[in-house]
Amino acid sequence: MNVLINGSNREKNCYHILKDIMTEQDELISLSHKDIKYCLGCDNCSNKLDKYCILNDYMTESIYPKLRNADKIIIASPLYMSGITGLLKNVIDRLNPFYHHGYFERKELYLILTGQGTYEENEEEINDIIKYFNGISEWMNFKFIFLKYFTSGSPSELDDVRQVEPNYLEDIINIKNRLKKK
Repeated sequence: MNVLINGSNREKNCYHILKDIMTEQDELISLSHKDIKYCLGCDNCSNKLDKYCILNDYMTESIYPKLRNADKIIIASPLYMSGITGLLKNVIDRLNPFYHHGYFERKELYLILTGQGTYEENEEEINDIIKYFNGISEWMNFKFIFLKYFTSGSPSELDDVRQVEPNYLEDIINIKNRLKKK
């Protein structure tokens, strides 16, 4: 089973991309409107906790167990303020128990980004995000693969990646094929 995480604050472009690549065995988690508390930095997760974290919220109830059992993790996030969404960053901050107990070791994490403008216009931001995930992957010992940047166009005009990207369906097929490989 793969876990797909929509890191957007809405169920639009990232959500549609993930829905288009998911299989019947996969589970899609949309972070918007979920009760996910901020990491307290208490480091209690370094102890053996039954529930991963002392906080009791959607992370503890649903996300932790699904991530731990996932074969692959596929994350989609729009570019917000030159980075991933704060919502997704909050989830990543809460992955400290996975570091302390090796729950991500040898897992694969894939990233898809969306944003206004072309890849070239956002290349510096995209590369910074890739560096960020590469750093986390070394620290937590998982394999990180950047899959694709999709442009969504301007929100005042279209803002629908499925209509803006000229090779959208071909890109989705390519992503599905990459995810099938072991």
